[in-house]
Amino acid sequence: MKVFLIDVDNTLYPPESGVFDLVDKRINRYMIEFLGMDEKEVPRKRIEYWHTYGTTMAGLMRHYNINPHHFLEYTHDIDLKGLIKPNPNLRQKLKQMEAVKIAFTNAPLKHAEKVLSLLGVEDLFIDIFDIISADFIGKPHKYPYVKIINQTKAEEYIMADDFERNIETAKSLGIFSIHVGKQASKGHINVESFEKIPLEIINYP
Repeated sequence: MKVFLIDVDNTLYPPESGVFDLVDKRINRYMIEFLGMDEKEVPRKRIEYWHTYGTTMAGLMRHYNINPHHFLEYTHDIDLKGLIKPNPNLRQKLKQMEAVKIAFTNAPLKHAEKVLSLLGVEDLFIDIFDIISADFIGKPHKYPYVKIINQTKAEEYIMADDFERNIETAKSLGIFSIHVGKQASKGHINVESFEKIPLEIINYP
């Protein structure tokens, strides 16, 4: 069995859609409104947590003992309509890929389901491995990768992600890694958009 682990946000749709910008703003608001942080302090804290723990949420759990369910619900409470639309080309590409497809995301399940539904590709994924499935330990930490590998026990894994640190972790575990984005990266290959992934990379015997 060949498993294709596919990130959702900014991988299956372009970052220019503005979805993550909205999530980003709500993370800032959460830190100000619920934790009483000074607005000027928030960017510094987020960079610190990002470098140290991989995600802002992990840092807030460590230092502020936040409720991760509340954090995820609040930060992903955004209106996606108008930002994400059905993508027939994406659907066709996914259908042509001969691999078991699992959405592998640091977002919560409800958000990932909504995105896949709006893109019109939700039926092409057999599962969604979200941040809650990963026990709130997100990429690029090795833990969620190891957990999903232990659960699926496939002979081969491929991964597509827009975030270079996530790609680096995948490579360290022997996973063939595709970086999706306009900037060059350390992935095995780099493509500007998911639809440009060469089928021969996925469909070889």
